[in-house]
Amino acid sequence: MLVRCSSTILLFLTVKSRAYSKPLYSPPERTVVLLYHKPINVVTTHAANDVKGRMNVYDDVLSMKGFSGWNHVGKSADRERTPASFAEATQIRSKLHAIGRLDAETTGLLLLTNDGGLVHHVTNKDSVSHQHHGNPVFKTYEALVMGFYDNHSPLLEKMRTQGVNIGDKYGGTTRPVDELIVKTNPTLKSTLVSLTICEGKNRQIRRMFHALGSGVIRLCRTQIGRSLTLSSVPMAGQWRILTEKEVETALDWRPRYIGEVSALSRAGKTTKAVTGTSRRRKRSNF
Repeated sequence: MLVRCSSTILLFLTVKSRAYSKPLYSPPERTVVLLYHKPINVVTTHAANDVKGRMNVYDDVLSMKGFSGWNHVGKSADRERTPASFAEATQIRSKLHAIGRLDAETTGLLLLTNDGGLVHHVTNKDSVSHQHHGNPVFKTYEALVMGFYDNHSPLLEKMRTQGVNIGDKYGGTTRPVDELIVKTNPTLKSTLVSLTICEGKNRQIRRMFHALGSGVIRLCRTQIGRSLTLSSVPMAGQWRILTEKEVETALDWRPRYIGEVSALSRAGKTTKAVTGTSRRRKRSNF
């Protein structure tokens, strides 16, 4: 019975494939990168249930509420209509991953991709390969901090020239920041600064200011790499698809084919299952 059932399914698929000229396998995915403006109190995790009931970045993106268009990806006619689903908009069929993290209280730019290799090579500062030559990806933040400072304040000079010891538990001494500029003093007890770093230690900026006797009131990531800024996704929750040229320029990464995903494996089956073999392959996340 099982053999007859399997044969029937195989015959059905074969006939359908010939009749409609639809291949059993869909084309392999290419690297896709999303530029997302993370709102406050949205968490960077795949966990479905947050203890505080907060939404995660993946569910927010998959909802399509913040989709802002293909951004020159595809034909003009396609860009003028709203896609029916996340898969149609992005051509992503595998798992989505954040490139780095932003804590719940931090807002601003976050990159999401289906390419696990890109995640590794951007977040691992020692990574060098044929795709990525160890060039750091700089990130710029705007921070409202406690205390009144100017560009010559000793606290800021220390961050520029020596780095800050944030504790062995959190990675020890940071590298000196690449750029740190006072933008304004909203009050006599606060300072708005812009700073650029190439590291990504856990809550690094908050821990740096705290270690020096200050503290962060508000934090927003405003730029990633050489050219990705909030100006193209100005509203919290908004996201767009980067062009392949943008990925190369901002992240020093050439978009690539990252593997083949079959229509059956997406339904929890594989080629071997169809041909009557009970052994199944594990589904790849990338």
